[in-house]
Amino acid sequence: MRALHIILFLFSFLFSGFFINGQEQLTKHATDSIEELVQKSRKLLADFNIKESLDHTTKVIKYAHEINSNVDISRGHYFMACNYEVIQDFSNSEFHYNEALKYAELAKDSLWIIRSLNGLGNVYSEGYKNLEKGTFYYNKSLEIVEKSNIKTEKLGPILNLGWTYIDEEKYDLAYPYLLEAQKLAQELEEIGRIVAINDIKYLLGRYYAGKNEIEKANQLFNEVIKAVESLEIISVLTDTYKAKSEAFQKVGNTDSAFYSIKKYLFYRDKLLDEEKIKQVEIAKANFSLDDFQRQLDATKKEKEYLAKIARSNMVINIISISLVLLLAGIFFFYRGYQSKKKLSAVLKEKNEELQEAKTEAEKLTNIKSQFISTVSHELRTPLYGVVGITTLLLEEQDIQEKHKKLLNSLKFSGDYLLDLINKVLKISKIESNTEKLTKTPTNLIELSRNLLHSFEYQAKSKSNELILDIQKELPGVLSVDSLKLSEVLINLIGNSTKFTENGKIWLRIKILSLEKDEITIRYEVEDNGVGIPEDKKEFVFEKFSQVGREFNKSEGTGLGLSIVKNLLEMMDSEIHLDSKEGRGTKFHFDLTLEIIDEKGENELNPENSGINQKFRRILVAEDNKINQIVTKNLLDLIGYECTIVENGFNALQMVQKEDFDLILMDLNMPYLNGVEATKRIREFDQTTPIIALTASELSEVKEECMSIGMNDIINKPLDKNDLRNIISKNLLG
Repeated sequence: MRALHIILFLFSFLFSGFFINGQEQLTKHATDSIEELVQKSRKLLADFNIKESLDHTTKVIKYAHEINSNVDISRGHYFMACNYEVIQDFSNSEFHYNEALKYAELAKDSLWIIRSLNGLGNVYSEGYKNLEKGTFYYNKSLEIVEKSNIKTEKLGPILNLGWTYIDEEKYDLAYPYLLEAQKLAQELEEIGRIVAINDIKYLLGRYYAGKNEIEKANQLFNEVIKAVESLEIISVLTDTYKAKSEAFQKVGNTDSAFYSIKKYLFYRDKLLDEEKIKQVEIAKANFSLDDFQRQLDATKKEKEYLAKIARSNMVINIISISLVLLLAGIFFFYRGYQSKKKLSAVLKEKNEELQEAKTEAEKLTNIKSQFISTVSHELRTPLYGVVGITTLLLEEQDIQEKHKKLLNSLKFSGDYLLDLINKVLKISKIESNTEKLTKTPTNLIELSRNLLHSFEYQAKSKSNELILDIQKELPGVLSVDSLKLSEVLINLIGNSTKFTENGKIWLRIKILSLEKDEITIRYEVEDNGVGIPEDKKEFVFEKFSQVGREFNKSEGTGLGLSIVKNLLEMMDSEIHLDSKEGRGTKFHFDLTLEIIDEKGENELNPENSGINQKFRRILVAEDNKINQIVTKNLLDLIGYECTIVENGFNALQMVQKEDFDLILMDLNMPYLNGVEATKRIREFDQTTPIIALTASELSEVKEECMSIGMNDIINKPLDKNDLRNIISKNLLG
């Protein structure tokens, strides 16, 4: 009956406020629907309605996964484990306690770590009869209690340790724990205190009986009986009278033993008659033949014991009682077997539903990612024309000032749309787990200087000063995913630019630790702009969130900081925010990076490379007419001659007939696309550099391009400086 005691003890605390501190913390992370399901599951378990409790708990776990709440996932598995513990399915109980522990550790929630460890202790000591491992988990639970100082959780493992040692008849080991449990129980609220004190007295009674101090044992048993008779806690009365009878039998007091066994049998009958206990027995999902044999053995021992007393003229009563117990055992074995089949079918159906839901969710995610990727590619292609032609017109020297302003506005709108497309695609790829890290040797000083330089126009338009602050001890070349780091810094600096006017924006690199082959740095982006209100600090990292939208002054999509958070998680880092409204904002994150040997690493400066750009012939394979015009004009501006063809087939023919210094190859063309054209060119020409042009996300196509023999890849719409740099790099190579 110990499992029944545990549930009564647990739920007296749950409904009396024993766990109130932890519960207040948990409700911050749970939705109303999850909290309602948790409360119903608790109540159903307290009423021993196992099937419905399992149904509610399964929904808790499902909904908690949907909102990515590790605390609620842990709670769901914990109550699932409690259900299985009551029906003595210790294998499933162990699994769900371990799951509860795993998610509690992910959430760093000490409360549910303590309870999960305590539950595992129950499984091993009570279920598997493995005292050593059971006490290990109880003691581990106590360690976390001491570290976290959640005093209200200490009684559970302390009482369980005492109970385990009493069941094992290791009375001297049990006694200190029972004394400490007495002190802890006094601090509980009324309902929890009554249940706990009576359980402790019951265990102390068994302790004194084991030590042959029968008078003390009997006194404690009587105190328990007096306390719980008015409350009609039948399970406690049953166990207490049984313990009394065993104690009197031990010293040969047959009259008192007989009286106690009669009371035990009386309350045992009442216990079997109660509907809620029947539900527990019916719901036993794994009631094995071994369990049944143990009940038969127990019945046989009771029968033999009563037969001895029957020699004192009580033969008829003893035989009748034995028959009742035997019939009850057979009845509950049959009902338990039927319930096992029914409950197994229910659980199988629920598992299938969960698997179908998971498969459907993954399918929808992939469809969404593919849709966004396709749409973004189609949008980038016309934007290439808009941004490219606008850039070319702005290069004209004799353009009128009023037209220049209009062109700047047009370019800003095109750049804004392109930025929106890129960010939506980035979020989609992160969510579908297709974004991967690609580390390359990188000069962080040059990278940071160039990024800050790219914001000079926006800074001047708002009268802001950009400040770069880097410690001189920073190594020259480090291994990092420079593209993702650039995205993080661009979003953070862009965020500061939006909310700062007539102020300063700092980009800092600080060294936190420096070893021979490894360095830990801290990037800081700080401004003295408007700052972020206290109640908006967590909100700003959510998708599509914008501080200031209510004042109609917000810019952008609200995706930037969400992208920052997700990219840094991929890089084993996290973003930190320090801001006061009206005083500015500071973001920082830490990175641990490998130091690369700087020997042989030469930074390319295409402006001073000394390449003879004129008379370098470049073949451009591009099917879009507008893109052809833009690309040709950009190449003219940076000093290269080019020949343009409209598809991969024509490109293949031109390379076979003439010599080119470099090929710019669009990937999506009719007749023969850029990938197939490159494969055929590489069959007879292994040396001419081929650079892929694409409106797709680089991470989608880069690996394939490199594998077929392309030398590099660049995104459309093309930027003049980026185009010059990539051509110079490949011509020098």
